[in-house]
Amino acid sequence: MDNKNPVFRSLEIIEGRILEKLTVENIANSIHFSKHHYQRMFREIVGESVMGYVTKRKLTLAGRELLETDATILDVALMFGYDSHEGFTRSFKAYMGITPTEYRKHNISAISLKTVKERNAMLYSKTTDGIIRELNELIVRAKETAEYTRKNKDADVDAAKFYSEFWEFMAGKADVMADGLRVYLDRITTISQRPDEISARFIIIKAIEDIAFKSNIAALNAGLMISRAAPEHGVAFKPIADKYYSLAGFAQMKVGKIVEFFNELATLIFDDMRKGAEQRIQSVIENGKSAAADLTSNADYPYGYIADELLSIANELSSMPLADVTVSRMEDYLFRLHIISFAADTDAFRAPSHKGLFSGIAAFQESIAEAMEFFQNLSMGVTQVVETAQRPVIERTTAKNYADLAFQGNILLFVIRGEVQKMGYAPSLSIMKEGQKSAFDAICDKMNKVIKLAHNATDEASFGEMAARIREVHDEMITEADKLGLHGNAIKFIAEEVKHYAGRAGSLAK
Repeated sequence: MDNKNPVFRSLEIIEGRILEKLTVENIANSIHFSKHHYQRMFREIVGESVMGYVTKRKLTLAGRELLETDATILDVALMFGYDSHEGFTRSFKAYMGITPTEYRKHNISAISLKTVKERNAMLYSKTTDGIIRELNELIVRAKETAEYTRKNKDADVDAAKFYSEFWEFMAGKADVMADGLRVYLDRITTISQRPDEISARFIIIKAIEDIAFKSNIAALNAGLMISRAAPEHGVAFKPIADKYYSLAGFAQMKVGKIVEFFNELATLIFDDMRKGAEQRIQSVIENGKSAAADLTSNADYPYGYIADELLSIANELSSMPLADVTVSRMEDYLFRLHIISFAADTDAFRAPSHKGLFSGIAAFQESIAEAMEFFQNLSMGVTQVVETAQRPVIERTTAKNYADLAFQGNILLFVIRGEVQKMGYAPSLSIMKEGQKSAFDAICDKMNKVIKLAHNATDEASFGEMAARIREVHDEMITEADKLGLHGNAIKFIAEEVKHYAGRAGSLAK
């Protein structure tokens, strides 16, 4: 740092007099510059106005007071020059993304307390502070979802005895999301002093996308659970399920905003580099096959659809040359296992005595996570960097859009197959009407063809064809669900998810 630079000297003056009533004029006078010249130089170096910077420093230090002292919010507001609780709250929320009350309640990590002059790149702070604001809001929304769930899970006493444990499980998922975000909130705060850690920027984008995806899976399972419930129970718990859909939508919005912030940075792409992991991959395969064997140890168990998915992953890895094993593939396997695990946990609530059968899934997940440690760099599968005349832009490729649709289709096919198997796995208990098993098999076959189309598509024209085929699947599911009466509610719920899936494919058609 050039200590002779007058702007840097002014930063020291601001820091020493931060509790005073500062103006551009009195700061400029203190370094013997005209107000106009000082403002121009400050913006060129720091990237924002003098008073904008002063306000942010006041709010950052106010955040520390909220976390480290018992002072009232009004006392903190007055300490940093605000005339009222309301004015301070508005300013604090605009900068931090959340209110002072939320900040203190959830013990949110502060936006970096380092002054800009201590950072390697002055403009980098604007991006990291923006990302922190978005993460703050998402953490609070996840925590509020968990709190709302716990507060309302026993509101209907009759329904609670059947579903209370499930909603506590869902609240735990929301807490895990928030805790996962905290890790990256802390990391962003750290790398705000290390602008050369470009790889960390992409790790954070990928992590937030992962959490947003998991919030969608949580919403899907919440909706599926109440679709299976008695009508009165479904009505009682719909507000809770709606909270998870709201969280999923909010998370997806935040992903977009965070990517926008990262697009303000110079973008570098890192090639995927990895080390050999033959022993770990073999361990993954063995764990997958063992977990599947547990679930098929008794022909009467309705868990063949889960075992098939576990074997599918294990067999894919077994037949794949090690040179083709990438971080991106391993992440996809972990996502698939997250979905499988969610379904297994839900089934365990319905048949507690079978809970031990699912223990191998966790070992399978852990072995894949351990294998990923052998891959040293992040795969950019989610995004590509496209140079434009103005600046680098991170955007999705057509190939990635197809890959995402194929992945989402696999999720829906997995859920459809699971629901169908539950309704018809035991002839004596089957609620399906004659011929419906064949009808659902045909529906699953059509869905599988859509997924293959996504895997094999090479241009944007196939998006429209996919959308049309998916709508056919939706219509046929509704027809079969109507034949089942109340038992068809879960199928109708999944059909609506299929309809949304068709909409996503259609929106990508040119």
